[in-house]
Amino acid sequence: MGAFAVPGFTRLWVMGWIWNSTRWMATFLGSYIVNDLTGSPLLVQLIGAAMFAPMFFGGPFAGAVADRFDRRRTVLRQLVVLLPLASLLGLLTISGRLDAWMLYPFVLAVGIGGVVDWTSRRALLYDLVGDERASNALALEMVSMSGGTMLGAVLGGAVIRFLGEGQAFLVMASMYGVCWLLMSGVPSVPSKRIAAEGSVISDTIEGLRVITRSQALVGIFAVTMVMNFFYFSFMPLVPVFADDLGVDALLAGILASGNGLGMFLGSLLWAAFKIERRGLLYVAGSFAGMVFLVCFAAIPWYPSALLFVILAGMAASAFGTMQGVLTMAASPPEMRGRAMGALGMAIGTLPFGMVVLGLLAESVGPAIAVVASVAVGFVVLGAFVARFPAVARLR
Repeated sequence: MGAFAVPGFTRLWVMGWIWNSTRWMATFLGSYIVNDLTGSPLLVQLIGAAMFAPMFFGGPFAGAVADRFDRRRTVLRQLVVLLPLASLLGLLTISGRLDAWMLYPFVLAVGIGGVVDWTSRRALLYDLVGDERASNALALEMVSMSGGTMLGAVLGGAVIRFLGEGQAFLVMASMYGVCWLLMSGVPSVPSKRIAAEGSVISDTIEGLRVITRSQALVGIFAVTMVMNFFYFSFMPLVPVFADDLGVDALLAGILASGNGLGMFLGSLLWAAFKIERRGLLYVAGSFAGMVFLVCFAAIPWYPSALLFVILAGMAASAFGTMQGVLTMAASPPEMRGRAMGALGMAIGTLPFGMVVLGLLAESVGPAIAVVASVAVGFVVLGAFVARFPAVARLR
């Protein structure tokens, strides 16, 4: 029986759809508005850097929090913070008082919420369904994540096009409210939490020591670092590509949703089958995603750009689906929150890649910058796979 047979999973899954939609809506809104106000690729990339910096700096700490405290309540608390912040941004924009700098602390707060969601809600999901249904549940979670990526960008572009930028923030606020209601109905699952002695800081340090002794986990994290630094760092630049292609906000949103659409379609495929060679799929999807991303950046025609970014997303969905399930399957139950936090730290290389790519795009243009970045990433990925060959053999 699949994960939907488990009480509470459907609520968690629907909440994941809505949460990820708001997250990527915030990324698109910030990138689009900053590009409109400043025209600077670097400042656009800094929106993405602010969004994902908490993953690097706070991932292990948030993982220790997830292992120590009630995961359901932790998620509820971060939603209570984000709802009024989104409402404030909406009112400032509608009143004409929004400045570009205001978007950075907002997306930083959304990024902190993303770390909480990544460590607490995903660990709660694994606790809820158990190891037997974990692959199906996390493939479905990838469906909600990629679907949210797709819908967030499209919804952001559509609301800007037909209602306005301020109204888009208010739509986000209402979505946070729905997430709170859904999570309120999810049961708190008893799990193997660490003892109350010591501090969260000491738990974090202990977790990192244990995790770094596992060659399997180190290899998984190495591939994750490469993909986030060299592949996913292009995403805030999509409105800049759309601007160069001469399309409006709605078509820009559709283009920005292409990677999410591809990941959504790919995730449906992985959810439908029992995957025997999960490590091989993890590695192969990473390489293929980079190849299609080069095609996206190199061909200056909107239909081809949309097609190749969708194909890139489909390939990368194999990477995205397997990284979570491989990490938690390779971790003891009492360490899963901290393992996901460490994975979040590996994902946290993304803002550094965004800054480097933004600086390069300022100098040579976004297309050449993306092609050069991915080419280097392809070589580095090959080196890591050769260094940790056990990753491709994980099941």
